[in-house]
Amino acid sequence: MQFVGYILFLVFAIPFSYLPLGILYLFSDFLYLVLYKLIGYRKKVVRQNLVNSFPEKSIDEIISIEKKYYHNLCDWIIETIKLFSISESELKQRMKFTDEEKWNSYCEMGQHIIIAAGHFNNFEWGAQRITLNKNSTVVGLYTPLSNPYFNKFITKNRSRFGALMIPSKEIKDFVSKPLTKKYAFGLVADQSPRKEAKLYWTEFLNQQTAVFTGVERYALQLNSPVVFVYPMKIKRGYYELKAQIICDEPSKAFPFIITEAQTKFLESIIRQQPEAWMWSHKRWKLKKEN
Repeated sequence: MQFVGYILFLVFAIPFSYLPLGILYLFSDFLYLVLYKLIGYRKKVVRQNLVNSFPEKSIDEIISIEKKYYHNLCDWIIETIKLFSISESELKQRMKFTDEEKWNSYCEMGQHIIIAAGHFNNFEWGAQRITLNKNSTVVGLYTPLSNPYFNKFITKNRSRFGALMIPSKEIKDFVSKPLTKKYAFGLVADQSPRKEAKLYWTEFLNQQTAVFTGVERYALQLNSPVVFVYPMKIKRGYYELKAQIICDEPSKAFPFIITEAQTKFLESIIRQQPEAWMWSHKRWKLKKEN
């Protein structure tokens, strides 16, 4: 059945991705009606997350952000499908790397770079856009999918512009060996960690939140600067990719300063474009008292 599902996906999704984005956004508008109006996909989760995160906002303001979020979510789904066939030139046009010179200066330091990122706007496009910059080899960490056919397809698609995809469980062995190239290691920093994970507690969006410490740990191990990379939406289908240094000398930082700084920076950009974050995730399922 896994193979059958994979073949059906290829038959429909791949030809679909070759349609112009102008047409694909019509499907996004329809998908919004289905997910938000008809099904109410994780609507209770989204509403509760927004209410808890923005207690200062009225219910009308919360609902306004909620609607924009579902529009953004549907666009993200469609744009991710488009990524299966998008060309380099179109990706560069739609995802302007406005901080590319700053990024190149980080690369020229002669060190590896730790990229911190969040589920913010089209982070998939953002990851691919960094890969098009050839001053560093981007290493993407991922959790393998249970379906081996989908897993092979997704990792191949994410590496088609030159990224090196490594399962998260293998990264320790990878960095413990002599590294012959200068790498930029990409880590998603806003997922909800497991109880047994190495984590740090802080206040994030008005809530006690468990945060992965992986960015900080690898920055210290490799003595590498930490850069937060994020796309800001300009208009539908167009983004500006930005890079913000979080810590340039990890060896001199106090414990958890990097983790705290990356979390506060993520919160600051969420407050700028609140509809851009992945509110349908059960981000706060791990409670401090547990």
